[in-house]
Parts: sequence; C-alpha cells; structure tokens
Amino acid sequence: MGVRLGFWAWLATIGIAFGQVASERVGVTSAGHNLAVRPAPCSTGSLGTVQAGMDGVGLGAREACNGLNWLSVRWSNGLQGWSATGMGGTDYLAPLAGQGVFPNVAAPLAYPVRVGPNASALNVRTGPGTEHAILTSKAAGATGWAFEAYNNTATNTVWWKIRWDDGVVGWSAEAVRGAGIYLSLTGAPQLKLRVDLQALGAAGVAVSVSPTDMNHGTTEVNAPATLVYLAGQTVTLTAPDVAPNGATFSRWIVNGEPVMRRALTLRQAQSYRITLVYSPAIPASEDEFLRSLLAPWRQGQVWLPSTYDSHAGGNPQFAVDFNRLSSARSSCPYHNGFLQDCNEPMLASHAGRVYTRAQSGCTGYGNYAVVVSNVRQPGSSNTYLATIYAHLNYFLAPNGAIVDAGAPIGRLGSTGSSSGPHLHYEVRYVTVSGGTLTLGTRLQVLNNPRIRLSGQPLQVDLNCSISGLGYGGPAITGTAPLSSLPPNIEPSCTPYNCSGGLTDGGELPDFEPSRCIGALPDTLTLYFADVNGDSCVDDADLLSVLLRFGEACDTGEDINWDGIVDDADLLQVLLDFGRGCEQADR
Repeated sequence: MGVRLGFWAWLATIGIAFGQVASERVGVTSAGHNLAVRPAPCSTGSLGTVQAGMDGVGLGAREACNGLNWLSVRWSNGLQGWSATGMGGTDYLAPLAGQGVFPNVAAPLAYPVRVGPNASALNVRTGPGTEHAILTSKAAGATGWAFEAYNNTATNTVWWKIRWDDGVVGWSAEAVRGAGIYLSLTGAPQLKLRVDLQALGAAGVAVSVSPTDMNHGTTEVNAPATLVYLAGQTVTLTAPDVAPNGATFSRWIVNGEPVMRRALTLRQAQSYRITLVYSPAIPASEDEFLRSLLAPWRQGQVWLPSTYDSHAGGNPQFAVDFNRLSSARSSCPYHNGFLQDCNEPMLASHAGRVYTRAQSGCTGYGNYAVVVSNVRQPGSSNTYLATIYAHLNYFLAPNGAIVDAGAPIGRLGSTGSSSGPHLHYEVRYVTVSGGTLTLGTRLQVLNNPRIRLSGQPLQVDLNCSISGLGYGGPAITGTAPLSSLPPNIEPSCTPYNCSGGLTDGGELPDFEPSRCIGALPDTLTLYFADVNGDSCVDDADLLSVLLRFGEACDTGEDINWDGIVDDADLLQVLLDFGRGCEQADR
C-alpha cells in the first residue's frame, strides 16, 4: 500500500523540522474512527482507541515503521501513545488550529483554516453553539482565519470564530465526536494585532476601519469595540468629525500618546490601546441650555417641587426640593400622596463632567454630585453652568466621569443636612481655577421662565403651603428612559438621618416628606485632586493616580481633563496634598 505523506507535508509548511512535532494539535478524521493508540510504533499492543473528531497534541519525534508514519500524541481523553497518521492515500489525522487540548484549547494566534476534510458544508453561526442562528454555510474547501476559540463542554466541541475570505464573520464547530474534523489548519499561524477602542465624550461613535477587521468584518465599527487584525497589516481608523450626541472630534490617545488628526494609521505592533476623545457640543446660548434641562428622574415618574422661606440662604426661589408623588393635582396642594423615594436613581439633567463628594454628619449636602457643563457664563473664560444633586445615598457615576444627559449619577437618600429622603437641586455658576472648582452664584431656579425641566416650567405657588414641605407647585414628569443599573447596595437608605426641620424630626411614616435643616453653603470649593471624593486630598488619591498612570480615562484620575493620566495629574495631587482634610474631619 502507498504511504500518505500529506500530513507530513503540512508539518513542513508550518516550519516544523523533521522529528519535532511537540505542541501541535491534531484531530482524528472520519477515516481514522476508532484509531488505535499503541505503546510504540508498529506495536501489536493497544492502549485503547480514539474516535473521529477527538483532538490531541503531538509530544515529540515521529517515526517510520513498516511503511507507515507514526506520531506520539497525548489525546484529550487521557490516552497517550503512538498512532499511525494514515495509509493508502487516506489521512487518519488532520492538523488543527490553536494550542492545548479540549477543554482548554486556546487561540493566542490567528490560524488559516479550510473546511474539510469531513464536512461537505459547514454552518456559520452567530455564536458558539447550535442554539445560535445560522448566518450562512461554507462548502468544502472554503478558507478563512480562525482567531478565537470557545470550548463547549456541554457538547464536547471546540468552536472557532472565523473571518472567512468573503468577509463573513461567525462561529463554526471544529469537529464532532464520531463524525470527524470539519476544520483543518492549512498553513502557518500568524500573530494577531489587537486594538482595544473606546470613546470618551460620546457613545456609539461609528469609526471607519480599513482593512475590515477579523472581529467584525465590516468597514464601520461602533466604539467601544475590540478589533483584530493580522500583525504587520497597516490599519487605518477614521473618526467622524461629529458624534451622534453632537460632540466634536478632539484627538486620539494611542498607548498613552495623543494624536490630533482624525485619520489614524497603525503599523507593525501586536496590540494597541486607543481612546477616541470628543468635546461635548456647546449649546448656542445659556438660555438654550436652561431650556433643555432634563428632569433628573426616570421616564413616567411624577415629582413635586417645593421650597421654604429659609431655603438657599433665605432665597427660596434659588433652590428646589423634590419628592416623588403617587399622583398629582392641578391646584394647591398639588399632590394626592407621596411615595417613598429613597434609593431612586437620580439622572444628570445635561451632559458634562460629574464630580461626586461626601460630607459626613448632619451638615451640608451630604453625598452630592455636581455636573459641570461646558456652557460658559457670558463674558467669562473659566465660569460654567452646573447642576447640583444633594442628599444622595450613594453614587452611580465615577468621580470625574463624562456623562450624557439622562445618565444615572446616584441613588437618592437623606444624607447631610436632611431630615428625610428628598432631592435638593440647584443650578449654579461654577468657576474652574487651577486645580479647584468653586461653587458660586445660584441661578433662580423656581418661577424662572428661562428654565425648563424636560420642557416643563419649574414653579411653586408661594400661596400654597403644604405641611412638611413649605410651598408646593405643579408636578414635573420625568422623560428620560433609565439605562441598566446595578442593584441597590449597602448601606440601605436611612429615611430620617437628622432631627429638626419643618417636621421637627419626628419618626414619620414613610410616605411623609421632609426637608433640609440648617443652611447649605453659598460657596464651596472642590479640589480636583480629591480623586476619591472624600473631601480630603491624601495618600488614597495619590495611589489612585499612580495606579492609572499612563492610561486614557474619563474619571477623576484625569485631574486636568486632557484625557490621559500623566505627570501633570500627579503634580496636582502633590500640590494640593492635605487640602480639605481638616474640613472633612469635622
């Protein structure tokens, strides 16, 4: 009988010298079903058999004996010994992609593969399993690049994500036990170029890519995304000038280095970490910004605005408190019942950068967030409009993060100078100077025709007195759909933190609203170097910056807002070290 040499010819094509086949995967073809595993080449003894479709890994030198070529293999069923590779022009073994054996097959490289030798047509699916939809099928001989493996232990099957030569990307089974090999390796594997792409300042930005990457097979990919190419390819990414939210292109940050042009070319590297940075769109005017504020709670919820005489330092129309309603009236007292709004998600009224701070005890805002817009005060170069959300239970957005309008920033509570759960809400001018943000002048937020929340006027009737609230007004309905949220965490919301106030601090039923007690600050300075938002610049903030040094990010470690954590951010922490700590300890 003739000796089949195709298997060994393949070994030569991938650069394996004669006698060296260690760590190369092989699988049993349908012709090799129940292939004997023997203790030595040409031995008549048997250690067992391996069925078609099983995979193994070559352990060392091959040998020729009695006109057959033999290979030492460790099989995924635990058998280890010698098996003939074929005879009479028939292959018993086929080369496979990847490294290791089932169920630990890995894909550190990209592998050229071909449909066959046992599949007349191979299904390509949307995911690694027969429960996923079929995209198309590939005839025997079709070729592509396999670059990601999934070990399906439920079906004893290795699945491969493949970018086929016609551009289709999907998952196909490597083999089926008893049926044989569906995918065989056809040549030398290559290194993968991995591009981790994210966007700051905008979501869902469609980036043009050339050539099409393995992971998507398209010429346009939405960030964030992971792209995969063959190492050595020249890859071009082109960012749109304007993002879906109206933000404008600012720069790329490539492995820590800024690139200002929109078309970015990548060459000769195995991996890239890339961030696409956008500058938020600037409203045409301050009036447009104030008219476009979102109600800071989820779609369909109804909340009652209220104020009282000593609010906002004796200016009751310059701050507003909100409580959630079961229903609302059109006239005084404007409500038909209050709901327990503790732990309700509070949403950003506009896009901007959020700063979260914690004040301990029954003083001040408690846990509060400041969302700073990029809308400047007329005539100023460093004073911006911002919204404040006070008495939160805990935060849902990282300190320093860029958020879109409607993004969850915290859960409502009764922290700080508060005798019951409610949202204290303000619109202020804030001034950025060096490493500080100072909360400045309040804008009149109530009964101001310039201001709308989700298109609704924000009003109170100073002739409508509501017990426990002061003065009430027409209810405001939320319009922003709520994105996915983590579950509530400890500590749970304590309904009544502090005594005093209009309710005299009594133990009131859950449905009874309550108010702030004592004065909230007219001015307040935040240090950007206070990375963890505990109101003290200390060792913890320094460590946070050091741990993310060299990274692109949109959180508090990027103190100077340039998109990357670097020497300038570290220097600012050192310059402000110890700031705010005396106040935080009180």
